[in-house]
Amino acid sequence: MKQDVNGLEVAILIINRDLADKDYQYFMKFVSEEKRKRIEKYHFFSDRQNVLLADILARYEICRRTGMTNWQLDFSVNEYGKPYLVNDPHVQYNLSHSGKYIAFAIDSKPVGIDVEKIDHIDMKIAKRFFTSSEFSYINSQNCNMQIMSFYQIWTKKESYIKFEGKGLSIPLTSFNVISQNNVAYHNMLEVDDAICTVCTEQKEAPPCHIISLTDFLQYVN
Repeated sequence: MKQDVNGLEVAILIINRDLADKDYQYFMKFVSEEKRKRIEKYHFFSDRQNVLLADILARYEICRRTGMTNWQLDFSVNEYGKPYLVNDPHVQYNLSHSGKYIAFAIDSKPVGIDVEKIDHIDMKIAKRFFTSSEFSYINSQNCNMQIMSFYQIWTKKESYIKFEGKGLSIPLTSFNVISQNNVAYHNMLEVDDAICTVCTEQKEAPPCHIISLTDFLQYVN
């Protein structure tokens, strides 16, 4: 029986090891034929694994929150590529994956989430894609904090675009996440190698469930 999805929740899956072949093949049975074909086109196993696990995490969390079975889920994307559940428009969700992290958010209201692997970056990217005040904010930080400040702003911008569901039709320079007050940004993860931000109308920080792949396999197998 379907249940109402009330309240924002976030789940972050940490891929602490590669999937065994038997687990990989097992999970492939639960995704659509179209998704299987897309997964198999990736050259590297890490990419195939991440895309597959992102799909499985979404299915698991949606089924857990709604009471639907995996075979009842009917996914599609809007004209800008934002995913949605065809057979239950009250379920709003969003996904992101980078490096060894997969992030998922679910609510009954629009939501966007972005997780990014932290790496060295050329600050010319910030000058090109950020507003002048955002760029100034980064430059005002000490050298040790500038990279993290860049990713804090970047994940806010990406999560906002995904919240709106209009893709890059919204220029990154057209909004300022530092002074923005029509949405709320919540930091769900900030560690040495990754950061995750969720964009929502909800002012209170949502619960966030962080789980390793090793533990996740025990739940779904």
